[in-house]
Amino acid sequence: MRSTPIGWPLRFWFLVEVFFAVSATSTVALRPAETATSFAWNIQPPVMAALFGAFYLALAPVVFMAMFARRWEAVRVFVLPGMLFTFTQLVVTFLHWERFLHGTLAFQIWFASYLLPPGVFLGCYLWQQRRAGPELGGPDDAPLPRWARIALVVLGGALTFEALAGLVFPAWFSGWAPWKITPLNARALSGYTLLLGTMLLSMARENDRDRVRILSPFLILLLPAVALQVRRFPEQVDWSHPRIAIVLAVLLPVTVLGLFLARAGAGRSPIPLPRNSS
Repeated sequence: MRSTPIGWPLRFWFLVEVFFAVSATSTVALRPAETATSFAWNIQPPVMAALFGAFYLALAPVVFMAMFARRWEAVRVFVLPGMLFTFTQLVVTFLHWERFLHGTLAFQIWFASYLLPPGVFLGCYLWQQRRAGPELGGPDDAPLPRWARIALVVLGGALTFEALAGLVFPAWFSGWAPWKITPLNARALSGYTLLLGTMLLSMARENDRDRVRILSPFLILLLPAVALQVRRFPEQVDWSHPRIAIVLAVLLPVTVLGLFLARAGAGRSPIPLPRNSS
């Protein structure tokens, strides 16, 4: 398998992303009922903020692992999804500009965390790919099983479609939900859904256990994080709503895929080191 070192621009940006991840986790994940004073906009009801926080909680291990990774091929799988996600949230910010708490530190961090990454991720992706050259098969390749790749494509495609529908028509989420969802929250939720969907599609595209394994913690932790966060506000949730069963039906196989990929990589370093060229 090709082993291209991660250049300092991308490595530095991973460090910046850790800062953004910690900032988001410390607000919507840990203090979802305090977004009026601690976040970029006042998210109501608090269970909505808690749901957003679940994505940051699940994604945090991936961001930290990326900071210590050595090979470009081990982190490439989430660079383009990260670019699409941050660009989407930037568009959502401009579409609902009047709803944000301008002039606050929380908004400045939010705005910077979505204004800068799209260009940085795209530039680093193109630069790193140019350094890496064409991908060549080898004896160390570990292709995904056919069933896993099909599952990634089906789930990723369905989630990406739903995310795009929610971005264009926020009523896609707000009109049929277990709690009240505003258009801004619906579009923001679409962004997080797009992140998950495009990550799954990117994993199918990489089609290698070593090159996609860095995302396994996110897949494993997302369902428990969502369940834990939403259960903090049980009185705000219509537990009989069909969408809860649908979300469970989608996230459960995502968890299974994450566990499989983590298990498939047992005995190998989760952050592969470059080979000795001597």
